[in-house]
Amino acid sequence: MRHILAMLGLCLLAFPPPARAQLPDRPLRIIVPSPPGGTGDIVARLLAEAVSTRLPRGAVVDNRAGANGNIGMGEAQRGAADGSVLVQCAFGPCGANPSLYAQPGYELDGFVPVILTGAVRNVMVTRRGFPARTLPEVIALVRAKPGTVTFASSGVGASNHLGPELLRTRFGLDWVHVPYRGSGPAITDLVAGTVDVFFDNLPSILPQIRAGAVQPVATLAAGRLPELPDLPTFAEAGAPGVVIDSWFGFLAPPRTPPAVAEALNAAFDEALRRPEVRERMQGAGVVPLGGGTARMAEQVRSETQRWGEVIRANGIRAE
Repeated sequence: MRHILAMLGLCLLAFPPPARAQLPDRPLRIIVPSPPGGTGDIVARLLAEAVSTRLPRGAVVDNRAGANGNIGMGEAQRGAADGSVLVQCAFGPCGANPSLYAQPGYELDGFVPVILTGAVRNVMVTRRGFPARTLPEVIALVRAKPGTVTFASSGVGASNHLGPELLRTRFGLDWVHVPYRGSGPAITDLVAGTVDVFFDNLPSILPQIRAGAVQPVATLAAGRLPELPDLPTFAEAGAPGVVIDSWFGFLAPPRTPPAVAEALNAAFDEALRRPEVRERMQGAGVVPLGGGTARMAEQVRSETQRWGEVIRANGIRAE
């Protein structure tokens, strides 16, 4: 038995943990293709800190905003394929942009999936006093008064733009898109009664719901939300399959070896299982996810397919 234990010890010394064995001896650079301070930036920084102890030289966040995420994605595509570079993927760069832009500046198919990190749930709300209070009532009103009901968005191609466009296609709705530069101005006009409908992230719209400044209609999550337990899902309200999350995940540059992607996945997945990390993410309004590289690959595949169909069906182009 002593000889067997000695041999096992030698094996452990000869083969270090995979997360360290497969990664270069320099800091992991996480490119975030959005400005500092947003939810995506918060998630990336939280996970960079949490995973640093599992990596040879830790991790740093590098914000490269511009062109709805296209600039950061383009830089990541040119990054080293050795495990020293990741890019944070989200709804725009890894869902809408490949169809929204004629030349986004990157080829999404070449990136290597690493991990799906988290998601923010979304809620459909209307202005206070809007005569329709349930999803069937909203659909009926839009059909009865075509071209008069307005919906706000934080910009062309955002999730709160393409969500209503998905309903336009599915239910034959003729309603009017009013784009804003960010969700803050859209919420201001919604509360003022200037626009009728808005799809928004739960953390930013929840204070207005609780204050009675807007009317919640339904959640776009797969299940009911703990913060709004009485609010039905879209499926419960008669629109199955309408689940729209603002999600985040990491991709590696093209040609990154699968073993390196798996090593990074193991490090981040372990961090996402820690209670303190999950608590901090939930405090920011983000549902922690995780799982294998295949889960991230399927997320990107399904999102690009779904939103590509909506964009083409409605003739939407980036402005």
